[in-house]
Amino acid sequence: MTVSSSSRWLCGSLLASTSMLAAAGCGSSDGAPNGASAAKEPKAKGEKGETKRSKADGSKAEGSAGGPPMIDGIYKDVFFDKPLVLAANTQTGAAAGNMTVAANDTSKGTPATDGATETKDPPKAASGGEAVSLKDLIDKDALAGEIKNVRNYLAGKAGSVAAYNASYLEIPPEAATLAVLAIAVQKHPEDFSWKKNAKFVRELATQITEMTSSEKAKNKNTYDAVAAAFEKIDDILKGSTPAGLPEADDDKDYGDAAIELRHVMKRIQRSEATLKTSVSNEAGLKKEAEKVAQEGAVLQFLGHAINAKGFGWGDDEGFAKQAKPLQEGGKQLIEAAKSGNYAMYDEAMGRISKTCVTCHGEFKNN
Repeated sequence: MTVSSSSRWLCGSLLASTSMLAAAGCGSSDGAPNGASAAKEPKAKGEKGETKRSKADGSKAEGSAGGPPMIDGIYKDVFFDKPLVLAANTQTGAAAGNMTVAANDTSKGTPATDGATETKDPPKAASGGEAVSLKDLIDKDALAGEIKNVRNYLAGKAGSVAAYNASYLEIPPEAATLAVLAIAVQKHPEDFSWKKNAKFVRELATQITEMTSSEKAKNKNTYDAVAAAFEKIDDILKGSTPAGLPEADDDKDYGDAAIELRHVMKRIQRSEATLKTSVSNEAGLKKEAEKVAQEGAVLQFLGHAINAKGFGWGDDEGFAKQAKPLQEGGKQLIEAAKSGNYAMYDEAMGRISKTCVTCHGEFKNN
């Protein structure tokens, strides 16, 4: 290894300085040297670990038999361990007081000279659990399919006063679900023709939820307001931007849009009831595979969405534990529908039913 002139100069300076210190007897009150790099005490005679430098490293080791090692009559312990590294750092402008730190710094890609390696903390998961891709929870086709189903349902209820009055109590779960689905459209990585107006669908669906779950739900004026709100939703879903749209924040939590958790829970219960009456054997699974996959996607998504803080249980670990089997069961239903595996379907339905019963026993919302 070639040593630069400035490096030789520093080593010589260090040697001269330490020689003067040793000659003057400079030290602390207990006899230990004051230099930061000379904190070690000489080893006692016969103590294990005592070593002498070999001739190969170019230094001269001296000392009395059994005594501390010396170099040119100076105790070896007062020398810097890596003077050449320190010299190199001094040449690059490193502050004298930070020499040791600079020698071991790996933040700029310089290998650590003492074998130490830098470790970084792993990225932390997002609040509320592991980050999950919305596309993996409900793909574009399943999301569009469920929105179409809700749209058709609301079109029937808003078609006449008689149809509305006959089943207005069934509207809140569907409208609340549409509000949540509209947020999913806003957040979804894939494009929808009405995505820019999804926030208005969310607000209008929320208004319908509020009106149809109020004490004045069964009222001609309420029906008219619901029908008007649905007409705007229908226009947006068809690709237009109707006049008289409500004010709408760009971003909103699932729970804030759905108003109350119980509305979404009723939609989940409807999925369970629909599947139980539609499929009871392998032949039924194959016949209703498309419906099973669709309901499975909805359950998987809603199982995730109900953990949003806006619903009031976002920080409750117990609730999150109950909701997870619902999400996992929905995913299993999709796989069972694709493969025609009835045993898998039956197992998924068992998980969903069990978590619904257990959750309602602890977190009753209706």
